[in-house]
Amino acid sequence: MSGVENNSILFELSDHDGEDVLQEVTDGCRMASAARINSFVLRHGEHFFGSRTTIDIWLTWHDYQNANLMILISYILLGTADWKNAEIRIYAAFPKADVESQRARLTEMIQTGRLPISEKNLRIIPTTSDVDFDQLVENRSAGTDLVVLGFTEERLASKGPALFHRHARLRDVLFVSAKQQIVIE
Repeated sequence: MSGVENNSILFELSDHDGEDVLQEVTDGCRMASAARINSFVLRHGEHFFGSRTTIDIWLTWHDYQNANLMILISYILLGTADWKNAEIRIYAAFPKADVESQRARLTEMIQTGRLPISEKNLRIIPTTSDVDFDQLVENRSAGTDLVVLGFTEERLASKGPALFHRHARLRDVLFVSAKQQIVIE
């Protein structure tokens, strides 16, 4: 974006890339994190964004710091000719015991403009320890043209390169890690 400091990097990989490419992407994300640079990892298959009509954003309790950047990049896509007719759906998955407090938190963030979305586009999903998060995402978003998921430095450290192979049934996935506070006005 013109006039904005360069603070983000995009890595790309294919569903068919080997471990060497996954390791390069993982190492690049670690270096970007150390330099406080936002990381985007686009994993694509043969779908090539399909009809460009749906973008699903998945928020969870452990990656709130990514929410604004995930939403911002989705709205930037909507501003392009290819994505102008797309719909953004936001799924927020939280432990069942926390749903009401998280719903209140998200509603307050929406009403104060800290999350620039409409409540009608937000779907809150209660989860339990029995819920397989990967399966939940795949069941809801398998037919989506682009799925946006957050990741943290801690998750990357614990999962390693396998993090970017999660959600194998999804078409194109954009993994997002915000290293700077993103304020949307």
